[in-house]
Amino acid sequence: MIETNVKKEQQLHSLLPLGEGDRRSDEGLNDEPRHEAAEPKTCNHLITQSLSHLITSQRAAFTLAEVLITLAVIGIVAALTLPGLIQNHNEKAWSTAKDLWEKKLTETVRRMNTDGVMTGHDTTEDFMDTFKQYMKVIKTCDNTDINKCYSPKVVTTGSNEEPMEVETDSLTSASSMGLSDWQTNTNTMSFVVADGTTVIMAYQPECPYADPIEDTGSQVSCMGYMVDVNGKKGPNRVGKDIQLSSGVAFSTCDNPIGDMCWSTDFAANTAINTCDDTTYDQSGSSNTYCDTNYWAGAIKSCKDKGMELPTRAQLAQLASNLYVDSNGNEVTIGANEDKNNLKLKDEYKDNPPITLGYYYWSSEERNASSAYRRYFDTTYTSGINFYWGTKHNSNNRAVCISN
Repeated sequence: MIETNVKKEQQLHSLLPLGEGDRRSDEGLNDEPRHEAAEPKTCNHLITQSLSHLITSQRAAFTLAEVLITLAVIGIVAALTLPGLIQNHNEKAWSTAKDLWEKKLTETVRRMNTDGVMTGHDTTEDFMDTFKQYMKVIKTCDNTDINKCYSPKVVTTGSNEEPMEVETDSLTSASSMGLSDWQTNTNTMSFVVADGTTVIMAYQPECPYADPIEDTGSQVSCMGYMVDVNGKKGPNRVGKDIQLSSGVAFSTCDNPIGDMCWSTDFAANTAINTCDDTTYDQSGSSNTYCDTNYWAGAIKSCKDKGMELPTRAQLAQLASNLYVDSNGNEVTIGANEDKNNLKLKDEYKDNPPITLGYYYWSSEERNASSAYRRYFDTTYTSGINFYWGTKHNSNNRAVCISN
């Protein structure tokens, strides 16, 4: 009877809906195994599963070594390509700036010529006073303070195609900028334009008149200039950010005179003891004053410059390049010759390339104790055989010549 009642109760319970609070298994009413309904998977759950899979998957992960190699390759590619890209950008910027300067300068000269103020100036300073009224110049510097407006050094290419540095504070005249054919020693000036362009300029006082209608632009040639289109910023190199006007050129020569290269002259007052060491005077030990050998000191000074003390013939050639006769005609002076009634060439009147009023040593000995010299003055030069001096004379000067 009891068994019958239990079966009925089980049958009745199985007809009821299986709800959330069903406890049949807890109550022991149903010992058969059952499966719970699967919970729906949310979006967050799926993302978490995916991330977990990526993190734990060996195929999707990069090792530290792989990351470092990738970064190294990127760095190498950047190092190889970026300099070229930057250089190309700079080249285009410099070229554009140079074109802009040329247009600006040509327009300025055109306006000055139209107004009739391009010619008639005696000096670069006089010209600049007028020039500033036509181009916006924010600062000017005379030839004693060039570096206050311009970079102290520029790089150009020397005669041997090697880079050569030019000290811009030495560019004080037209001739120092290679414009010696102007037949003038006109001073230079440096200035800064409103856009940051910096310029060293020399004006040609003999600039010819040009008809303001027929010729409105060619008088740019009345100026010699070196323009740096990005101011004092690098690379300060001719052909890059620096442009030279026609005729302007620099050489490795400190003091070009004629077709010869000379050093700046100096007082030959440094003595060498050649009593035992005859490196700079082969007959020095026979010199009565070999312990105060100033001639040998001049030889050493020139060799230290990579140059030589000139021969008598070379000193005579120097004289021929310095002077003209009283009528302005070229002169030829021999090695042992005196010349009177001379005058300095026009380009050397105000600024002679050597100090006048002194004897200059030659490299040629007269005997163990004396050597030959040449005298340079404003109106004459002397070099006959008896113009020699003892090697212990400290009152002479010297100038070196490229070997």
